[in-house]
Amino acid sequence: VEASLEMLAALDRLNAQLQAEAETRGKTPIALRIGIGVNTGQCVVGNIGSEQRFDYSALGDAVNLASRLEGASKDLGVPLVIGRATAELVSDRIPLTPLREITVKGRGESTMVYAPAAVSVPVSTAAS
Repeated sequence: VEASLEMLAALDRLNAQLQAEAETRGKTPIALRIGIGVNTGQCVVGNIGSEQRFDYSALGDAVNLASRLEGASKDLGVPLVIGRATAELVSDRIPLTPLREITVKGRGESTMVYAPAAVSVPVSTAAS
């Protein structure tokens, strides 16, 4: 989560630099955006494949959920979405805002998702 927050801060700095450069040239700046999904759980990590072709991968339900959280970041209007398992591990160090329960493709049950309090959350997204 801390690395994700650092990524967002670096992106803010880059966007400020790009905006300044665009304004200097009389151009319209285009802001870069990213979506990040963070989840915690068991997975299989390593080189997977045959002798002819190795692919370093991470596989498992926790990885799939992280990918789905990243995809949900756009719909939720926040750049960083955190799964429940990760939230439980970091909430004593990083203030979190509960967003809402979401159901992701490939999972039957819904899961509560969170964003760091440092990230701007649209009123329509925050849990009441």
